[in-house]
Amino acid sequence: MAKTLIGALALASHALAFSNTSPFFLFSTADLLLESSGASIAQSTSITADVLEALKECPTKNYVVVEQEGVSAADYADGRLTPRLAQYMAGQHHDVKSTVSVPDVVGKVDIAEITKYLESKCGSVKSVQLDTPPASKALRSLYMGQQDQFLEDSFNKYADAQDYTVIYITTPPTEAQAKAQVDAEQQHQYEMENNFGDNVQMELKRDTTAHYKRANSTSNEGGLFERYQYFTPGLFMGFAAVIPLFLILLVGIRALTSLEVSYFAFSKEMGPNAQKKQQQ
Repeated sequence: MAKTLIGALALASHALAFSNTSPFFLFSTADLLLESSGASIAQSTSITADVLEALKECPTKNYVVVEQEGVSAADYADGRLTPRLAQYMAGQHHDVKSTVSVPDVVGKVDIAEITKYLESKCGSVKSVQLDTPPASKALRSLYMGQQDQFLEDSFNKYADAQDYTVIYITTPPTEAQAKAQVDAEQQHQYEMENNFGDNVQMELKRDTTAHYKRANSTSNEGGLFERYQYFTPGLFMGFAAVIPLFLILLVGIRALTSLEVSYFAFSKEMGPNAQKKQQQ
């Protein structure tokens, strides 16, 4: 029976409400049925019992038992930190027929009991021990991605056989580890806010310097026509008034020069009419 849980890692978001829990993952090429499948929270004792019951007949030939310390469901919430594990849990590998994901497991699953049973009853068992991720968010993301790649390389050895079961057991962070994560997150937020403030101050200083340099360059550098303004608004208005008057004067001069008067208009009349006027 295939138990492909598309939203297996999405369920991990509920871990924000639980501080002493960690997720449990299992995927196998065999059809397995665990009572804890589909639960969002379960006791570690019930998980241990379910795993032993599901594997009592040794349904596969190869087994990989992974133990990851100091993590919570938030580290697997969106699948970006562990994309390869997310692909297995999402059923993107055609040979995987069963997937089980429990976001919040209260207590620690008895990995020693499971490993001992598999070694005595089922044969090939490979144990993988992963250290606690760093408290820093950036380093933690890098570490989770590296471990995810390491596990993928380990799984590939058995993927060719298409007959394997992977049991991924995690433990929650200790009180000291949880405090270190909180302190690292607060420090990261403080650095972000401080960097933002420094950027604002640098931007203000940069603007002041730019204005100062622009003022100096305007007063001390450049040619004569760059430092002084000659064509002022008053001068422009004067030209606007003089040009029409100049055109009127030009038209008047041209009108006067175009008059045609004969020279006889200015000479003295000498005919009979002129003598009559003198007698009168």
